[in-house]
Amino acid sequence: MKDITIRSDKQKNIIYIDKLNYEIQNFESNYIKEHYNINQFDDAKLNKILEKIKQFKKNNTLPDNIFWKDLHKFSSKSGGFRTIKNRREIYSFILETLGRKPEYKLIPSKPTQEQINSYDTVIKNDCKRSVLYSLIKNNDKFKKYQSNKNDVEKDENQKVIEVYINELMEFTKESLGNYEYFNYFQGYQEICLYFMVIFGREEGVKYMTLFSKIYLDYVLSKKYKINFDMLLDILNECCNIVNKKVNTLINKITKTKPYYSLSWLITYLTHSNDNIYNQMSLLDYFITSNISHMYFLSANIIVSEFNKIGTKFNIYTADEEYTYMELFFQHFQKLKVSLIDYEIIIKKNEKINQNLFNEIISNMIKNAKNENDKGTLILLNKNIHDTSIFEYHSLKSQIINIIIVFILLLIVKKLFF
Repeated sequence: MKDITIRSDKQKNIIYIDKLNYEIQNFESNYIKEHYNINQFDDAKLNKILEKIKQFKKNNTLPDNIFWKDLHKFSSKSGGFRTIKNRREIYSFILETLGRKPEYKLIPSKPTQEQINSYDTVIKNDCKRSVLYSLIKNNDKFKKYQSNKNDVEKDENQKVIEVYINELMEFTKESLGNYEYFNYFQGYQEICLYFMVIFGREEGVKYMTLFSKIYLDYVLSKKYKINFDMLLDILNECCNIVNKKVNTLINKITKTKPYYSLSWLITYLTHSNDNIYNQMSLLDYFITSNISHMYFLSANIIVSEFNKIGTKFNIYTADEEYTYMELFFQHFQKLKVSLIDYEIIIKKNEKINQNLFNEIISNMIKNAKNENDKGTLILLNKNIHDTSIFEYHSLKSQIINIIIVFILLLIVKKLFF
């Protein structure tokens, strides 16, 4: 009898989750029409991608580099893959394809009861502060979940949100293998939220676990304790590549590491973004990218936002740059990530040679001060190479080199024959 009751409660909870997910999908089509410039050519291209995925699945074959290149290129377009239905197809295909590699095998390790209790408490508190609340609060489409005109309706809607948050707690723990596969870090639950929206409560755990192993192993690893300062050092080097002159000035003004951007790196910006459709477009871009894209995109945001301050307050000609420290931090503390023009930032990001990130990591591995940092960097380096199917820059370079050689041969032929 107890088992039946538990199962019944679980089924009720899943109905609540499906209800809110259904609402989100209903509002999605209107948001797309209002905010994204979509043409018939893009429609045809996306349909072609989806059709190819069906064929790969049907024939149990793997895609070539051209397909991955096209997929990544499309993800950088306005609105990305556009709908939750499309994302369900594309994300599952990406994760299952990469998940075939033996290096992504999950190796369980029993946590202590003390670790379990500690993580349980932190996750519970983090989920109670979930971005889900601001998503609903800041979205006019979800007004009925905030309505106070009808107490019965208000209670029902509040129950939907509470159930969703409680299930998000369980979802987060399960995607970590109940701490047997991974450690937890604050903010991880916000990525889980999007996988729960896209795939639902039960199927979502499977894909979030795969995502964690493929993309987040270096920060979730049970073997190494993550050094967040080291991640910020990597980001600082990326800022130098984006614009060394500006970053030198930023470092001079702030006299510290870019701590204000740490949550961007480890949560794929989900922690700060209260626009659910905007964030899904970003996830489209990141899931078809190497980890380097995340770091360079964050660096591009830092440089871009600083340029706004610099233009407004004439920082570039100031003799005493340190006087602008407070101004700088205030700007980034108040920064609404959801209002950043990602299309412009992504275009800048795509111009960067992502292989430069490999050089940063390789140099840091050589100079690592301890085995913990070295181990984390090696995991990060492994992530870079294991997701190399997304690194189309090297392929592009090869094609350019071939064209150059061909032109030179034509010139030589014309001169001497």
